[in-house]
Amino acid sequence: MRQTPWLATTVFVGSVAVLLAVHAGGGASSEPDREATRMLDPAGPVLVVTPPRGQPGDRIQYHATSLPTCGGPWTVEFGDRVLGETRQVGSVADFRAAVPNRGSRGFQVAGLRCVPTPSMVVQTTFEVLPVTRSSEPTTTWILPPPELPTRTKRPTPTTPTTTVTAPADAER
Repeated sequence: MRQTPWLATTVFVGSVAVLLAVHAGGGASSEPDREATRMLDPAGPVLVVTPPRGQPGDRIQYHATSLPTCGGPWTVEFGDRVLGETRQVGSVADFRAAVPNRGSRGFQVAGLRCVPTPSMVVQTTFEVLPVTRSSEPTTTWILPPPELPTRTKRPTPTTPTTTVTAPADAER
C-alpha cells in the first residue's frame, strides 16, 4: 500500500509561472491515481489570474481552462480565504473578484477546488503588492467659477458748464 501525495508542477505561460497542484487521492491505494495523472498532463487544467500581481482592493479575474468535470461548483480560493463559487461551462470556469484587503504581502496561492471532490484543485500564485500612496484613491473637487462682481450703474457723466465772460474792454 502507498500513500497518495500531492503532485505539483510549474508551467511557464509566456512570462507567467503557473503552479498546478493536485492531491492524487484521499487514502491508500495499490494503483496509481489516473485522475491525478490526467490533471498534470501538459494539456491539463491551467489557472490564470489576471493581472498576476496587484494591491489589496484591485480587481482580478480567475480563468481556468481544460478543467476535468467537477459535478458541482468550484470554490474560488485566495490564500486562506474563500472568495466565492463558480461553475464550469464545458472545461472552462471564470470568476471576478478583488484582492482581499486583509491579505499578506508577497506571493499567495490562488486556486479553484471542486466542491464535490475537494482533492481536485488547480492553483497558481498571485503577488500581493504593498499599498503605495500613489495608488490610494484621490478626491478631485470641482469648484464653481469664481463669482464675478456685479456691475453697478455708473452715474451719467455731466458735462461741465462753462460760462464765457467777455473781457471788460470787449464792450467798447
